Amino acid sequence: MGTSAEAAEPHFSFTPSFIALTDSATPGTTTFYPNGWLPLGAHVVDGATHKTRVYFGFDIGGVPRARLRSAQLRVIDMGATDCSKPRALEGRPVADFTTANSWNRPPASAGSTVTPVAEAPGCEAVINFDLTAGLDKALQRQQRRLYVEIKVPGGKENELAYGRYLDQNNFHLNVELTNTAPRTPTKLTYDGDTDCFAATYYAGTDFTVRADQSDPDAGDALRTEIEYWPLSDPAATTPIQTFQGSGGDGVFGFGTIQIGGLAEAAYGWHARTYDQRAYSAWSAACTFVVDRTVPNTPGVSSTDYPENPPAPTGEVGHPGTFTFTANGSDDVVEFLYGTSPFSLFQRVAADHPGGSATVQWTPRATGVQTLYVASLDRAHLRSPARAYKINVRSYGVNAYPTGQAPDPAGTRAAVVTMHFETQAGNGLTRFAYSIDGGAQQFAPVGADGVTDVQTAPLGFGEHTLTYAGQDSAGTSHYDPITTTFYVLDAPAITSDGVYPIDGTGGGVGVEGVFTVTPYVAADVQDVQYFTTSDSNHRTVTVDADGKARVHWTPTEPGWTYFWFAVRYTDGTVSSWQSFAVTVNG
Repeated sequence: MGTSAEAAEPHFSFTPSFIALTDSATPGTTTFYPNGWLPLGAHVVDGATHKTRVYFGFDIGGVPRARLRSAQLRVIDMGATDCSKPRALEGRPVADFTTANSWNRPPASAGSTVTPVAEAPGCEAVINFDLTAGLDKALQRQQRRLYVEIKVPGGKENELAYGRYLDQNNFHLNVELTNTAPRTPTKLTYDGDTDCFAATYYAGTDFTVRADQSDPDAGDALRTEIEYWPLSDPAATTPIQTFQGSGGDGVFGFGTIQIGGLAEAAYGWHARTYDQRAYSAWSAACTFVVDRTVPNTPGVSSTDYPENPPAPTGEVGHPGTFTFTANGSDDVVEFLYGTSPFSLFQRVAADHPGGSATVQWTPRATGVQTLYVASLDRAHLRSPARAYKINVRSYGVNAYPTGQAPDPAGTRAAVVTMHFETQAGNGLTRFAYSIDGGAQQFAPVGADGVTDVQTAPLGFGEHTLTYAGQDSAGTSHYDPITTTFYVLDAPAITSDGVYPIDGTGGGVGVEGVFTVTPYVAADVQDVQYFTTSDSNHRTVTVDADGKARVHWTPTEPGWTYFWFAVRYTDGTVSSWQSFAVTVNG
């Protein structure tokens, strides 16, 4: 797992920031930044003999002297006047070259003369001057620029056969530093914050791995290599593309492990650092698991609130203890729960992977309630939600009239059907009630929690009902409730069909008849009515059959509202009955 270090570029490769050419034919002047190939030694130009030397200046700031290993001036020798002659060139560091320098006033020597070494045989070749000692002295003197002189040496400088040319603009001072291998990467994490040495689980989402880098050699360009493999086959490594970053802890390398195509299995990964010359050791292996198996639906139980109980238990506001289990899934680490399968916002950790958890949960409503619970495994896969139905006890009682019937004895009264209801099976056994502050009465609670009671005849008008539920010991769990209800004696109205009740019919000038039947026959004197078109109260006598007939002929089309009541012999008036009709236009 890993390869040897590949060939690296120099630590520094400087191109000259300064070039000058001096010529014996113009001994008092200097050509700065000359164009074309640079001639060295003796040459004939336009019948005149010239002897030339070349000077380079390299800005060497930033080179750490303590790590200096070598410095090579690399140029390309393009050839000589006579290639049968051996190459004759030399270089040496010199003092700063200024505008005062020329052929007649060359800069002073600043180091030893060096002879170049060719990279290949022949008259034309890349050649290197070893300027390590000269650069070291320049750095020791804290120079910002290293000046180098290149020339044909000694008496050969006067011989035309030894004249040479350097390639135009192809000059480099390549500096190599001593190198120490990077340190082994540290702080290996998943997604920037999860320690990788604890097994981590993923289902289908790619994730980022990261490793911090460091190198004893300050300034080296570092690169992280990361690879992963199935634990069952450590030789089957897969490298990933990496990138470099920096933060509060320094520099780090990171990359994405794409798990879309990986089989469900356990995997390892590690990292090493490369500084362009040497590799660090591989880090210890981290592990992760690809898991796409959804956990089982969890188990749920509670002694306080059993599932689907035969009778309600507990009470609103009373917490119960609920136990969640992994139901055979050994990688469940958490349970989610709530009152909707789409809002499982409450969470509790399992006591161990595949274990259980106990929570206190308080119902907020009576009757059948559902607690939804889902399991979450280490790969963040969620199980289907378990619907756990409970029935929360309520001692609440409700009562209201559902109907009335005239007193069979014919008095001006009615028998009212009173409906009582409570939650079935809640432990209440009877309803206790009284009407208008009278004696308390009792009615047994039906198996479905419902009981209907017929009252004694009640006079028409407003009445009060006070009621409560009681258990077998006669205890009421809530204070009695008092409410009002009405016994009404409004008459019944029928139509002969010309003008249907709350309907449309007839027409202007067309008579219709409404029949008014009093709720009770006793003590009826007559019937009164008025309309929206005629607010004057009109009186209609009662026929021998105890009913009154109202003949009505509209004078305009549209909507009309009627009110009818019975007047008794004592002058009192019954409840009013109303309806509307619409006359055809």
